[in-house]
Amino acid sequence: MKTKKLANTIAYFFVFYYTVGLVGLSLPSTRNLFTSLMPLSIAMSTLLLLLFHGRWRSADALVLFFVALTGYLIEVLGVATGEIFGSYQYGKALGFQFLDTPLLIGVNWMMLSYCAFVIMQQTRLFVPLKVILSAALLVIYDVVLEPVAIKLDMWSWGGGSIPVQNYQAWFVISLIFVTTMHLAKIKTRNTVAPWLFGVQLVFFLLLNVTLRIFL
Repeated sequence: MKTKKLANTIAYFFVFYYTVGLVGLSLPSTRNLFTSLMPLSIAMSTLLLLLFHGRWRSADALVLFFVALTGYLIEVLGVATGEIFGSYQYGKALGFQFLDTPLLIGVNWMMLSYCAFVIMQQTRLFVPLKVILSAALLVIYDVVLEPVAIKLDMWSWGGGSIPVQNYQAWFVISLIFVTTMHLAKIKTRNTVAPWLFGVQLVFFLLLNVTLRIFL
């Protein structure tokens, strides 16, 4: 019961935290400050999310580390070659970079893939359908995220527009990551995951609107 209450408290905290972030990023006077807090937000959100994973197995930790590391390395190759997502480069908003790629981008891939996995894991659907819907959910998330990411200097596209290739790559990579979690038989009823994913999705949806007004 205490764990459930704590999970609800964290869920409400996410609502409050991202609401404040929405206001801070929308207003020109505070946008730079709140943009600088993005790396902290990713790290904090991930940490709070994983605290509610439940019983950890070594396989769980290894798979999530694999997803984070692979996500980062894919992005390194994507930036260097332009062959995976299209031609793009990272800005300064996501913090420290190595090989022209923010270290936290792998953590972000892990966090989002894990959330989508947990959301679909709680359904009674056939496993292949769970995997496909998880990947589709992450593509929807990226569709909402992209315009905001460009405006807040998370990254920019070489051709000035978002290539379809980017969304295709997101779908395939998401399929691989979520499938890996299923093959590892990760089991969790993390009640914080749907909240974090949902709050972030609404957060970026609303930012799309407010940035058009205030930017």
